[in-house]
Amino acid sequence: MDPSLRHTTGLIARIEKLRDELIKHYEALIARCGVDKTDRNTTAITQYQMQVETATIIRAAEDLQVLIRQMQEMWLFGQLDTLGEGRANIETDEKAKVVAGLLKTFVERQNAENEAASGHEGEVVNGGGMGIVET
Repeated sequence: MDPSLRHTTGLIARIEKLRDELIKHYEALIARCGVDKTDRNTTAITQYQMQVETATIIRAAEDLQVLIRQMQEMWLFGQLDTLGEGRANIETDEKAKVVAGLLKTFVERQNAENEAASGHEGEVVNGGGMGIVET
């Protein structure tokens, strides 16, 4: 498998190449449909050229099916890196850092409150929102 297909730019280039090939050969096939002469030689040559263009279109469509299959396999097995470090990943990482900082602050405050309350026996200590009586 071509490693360049694991990134967006490689995939787009391959898709555009296959698309252009399909369009080029389809246009050539349509151009062959207009017959100016009706003698046997011209008809035989036109028929042969149409068969060649049709075979080329079929081959390009098969190549496109192979590419689709490769993309499905890479996506299923996690080898398709089309996103990279996108904006959503960066925002998620930033939000996770903020949440981690808030949790750290909360835990530090809880520890400080527990240490302060441990010096006063018999008093109610706020232990995560639940009233705990120390003896």
